[in-house]
Amino acid sequence: MVSVAPLAGDHFRAALLSIGLLTGDDRKPAPCVRVCKRGDMAQVAWVIGGGSGIGAAVAQRLADAGWQVAISGRRAEKLDQVAAGRPAIHPYPLDVTDGAAIAATIAQIASDLGRLDLTIFGAAAWQPMEVADYDFGRFSTIVDTNLMGVVRLATPLVAQLERQGGGQFAVISSVAGYLGLPRSAAYSACKAALINLCETMRTELLPKNIIVRMIAPGFVKSELTDKNDFPMPFLMEADEAARHIVDGLTRSTRFEIAFPWQMVWLMKTLRFLPYPLFFAVTRRMLPKESSR
Repeated sequence: MVSVAPLAGDHFRAALLSIGLLTGDDRKPAPCVRVCKRGDMAQVAWVIGGGSGIGAAVAQRLADAGWQVAISGRRAEKLDQVAAGRPAIHPYPLDVTDGAAIAATIAQIASDLGRLDLTIFGAAAWQPMEVADYDFGRFSTIVDTNLMGVVRLATPLVAQLERQGGGQFAVISSVAGYLGLPRSAAYSACKAALINLCETMRTELLPKNIIVRMIAPGFVKSELTDKNDFPMPFLMEADEAARHIVDGLTRSTRFEIAFPWQMVWLMKTLRFLPYPLFFAVTRRMLPKESSR
């Protein structure tokens, strides 16, 4: 009896070889570039959206682990509260809808702290929307922060990382980006776009020694989720989410850091359902008066 697995493996290796992802000599995967620690020098992180929620918890966890951490957000008083009692945290107020301010902040942090080993984009706008509400103004506010903030950041950040020889760029998306959810048209669309953007950037920037990471949390207790008026399964505290993120960023170079596993499994399973089944499930997520 012929085994199918070895044949499939041979075809897969041949395909990788044909597009240059395997070397011709030993046919082992081409080496992945890793960001190395800089001896005894403290590494430098920049957390955008570090004034509250997940971003604040990540910044504090990194600082407690010995990193120098720059934090940015629109509310200076929130940044100061996060930095209080932690001299390794340095506030840099920033609005991610201002491209010139982003470039200036990158230059200032690099000047003050020496470099940027890890940048985490966690700025987010969220507003629950009614069913079939596609108001341009509300959409624009969410898209301008959640998606275009990353786009504004990308070029000046990549330039800085190239000058210093590499680094990590992590973007906080969401499990909401795995599929379109009712009452979340703008938010889910932005998060889906971020996942696709990160996939592209991971491939394009790896030769420059820049490792792009995509973080997809489930529901995390924060000022944003406090606005929700619907069930939030597997809701976790910001500190627990920060532990998942920091462990994933500092102990691996994998692309996707997604949690909790129950929510990730649920959302990805829904995504792979045939569309008739998928829509049968998502229709049940509609408020009763909207599903009639």
